[in-house]
Amino acid sequence: MPKPTTLTTSPTSMTSPTSPTSTTSTTSTTSTRLPRVIALAVAVLLALAGAGCATVDAPLPAQARPLVTTGASSPSATGVPPPSGTGAGCGDPQASLRPPAVPPTPGAMPAGTFLATIQQRGYLRAAVLADVPPFGSINAFTGQFEGFDVDLANRIGRAIFGTDGHVRFRATTYAERIPVLTHGDVDIVVATMTTNCERRRQIDFSTVYWYETQRVLVPLGSPARSLDDLGGQPVCTAAGTTTVDTLRRTSSHPVVRTVPNIADCLVLLQSGQVAGITTTSAVLAGMAAQDPRVHLVGPGLSNEPDAIGVARGHPELTRFVNGVLADVVRDGTWAALVQHWLPALRPPPTAPVPRYTDGG
Repeated sequence: MPKPTTLTTSPTSMTSPTSPTSTTSTTSTTSTRLPRVIALAVAVLLALAGAGCATVDAPLPAQARPLVTTGASSPSATGVPPPSGTGAGCGDPQASLRPPAVPPTPGAMPAGTFLATIQQRGYLRAAVLADVPPFGSINAFTGQFEGFDVDLANRIGRAIFGTDGHVRFRATTYAERIPVLTHGDVDIVVATMTTNCERRRQIDFSTVYWYETQRVLVPLGSPARSLDDLGGQPVCTAAGTTTVDTLRRTSSHPVVRTVPNIADCLVLLQSGQVAGITTTSAVLAGMAAQDPRVHLVGPGLSNEPDAIGVARGHPELTRFVNGVLADVVRDGTWAALVQHWLPALRPPPTAPVPRYTDGG
């Protein structure tokens, strides 16, 4: 795939750390919400089906398609050995490298570091989701990425370059989140990725920026009141996610149905091909907002601490990202993002408390 000739950035990057009104509103009235959601779904599906490459100005942006990896077919082929102390005994999977005491000045990254390489390149490469509002999706009217995760990536880019407009986004599916890092296609992945010991064998993670729980979505007329009631029935989730493991461990033994993109699950539920959907509650709540004929049921099934993925071998980038996340919480941006992208959450969540390690 040839490189795009223009950078792709999100118009919803927050220009003020404490003012959610600086982002573009996703909708202004209830009457316009459903048509917009339908338009968004159509635009994403069309984009995913498109062929060839294009810049963000094209009608069907290449960024709407899942990123095709360009490296080796397995993480071990990248030449980066698995980190010591990971796996079943990896310690605290939510702990990450401590930020630098004095962060680099924006626009002046330390010479000889990967941060300097990114600055010399002229843009930060970030993988985000394209069909999972409110965390990552493509605006049907602008063709640009937007969402909670997108704004975080923009903030990291601003901290590196000193100005906005230096983040090149690429769509990723859940299953591709680790390969795009291990193959060197992107620098960071901001895509609601749960940090755990198994994944830490392959990549590094930032501190946790969002705590989530897994739940179940079913049609209003379904007798199911929890995942336990869906034994022997097809339940949909996205491939490459921790929710697949939860489904397989469920004692009622639902039939696991996986798709590349979680938005496809809603189509299958609406057409009666699956009995339920399971993923994180915020994503399911977004689906319920699109279709009033479905609702969430049952208790939380698992805790999902989301963190930013970073390719191994670049600890200075991981430390830098953790410093940016600390600033995002400290200056009120995190709370403003929650208010802007997830205003229905009541009471509003509090920011996760970072856990740091000094590494070894």
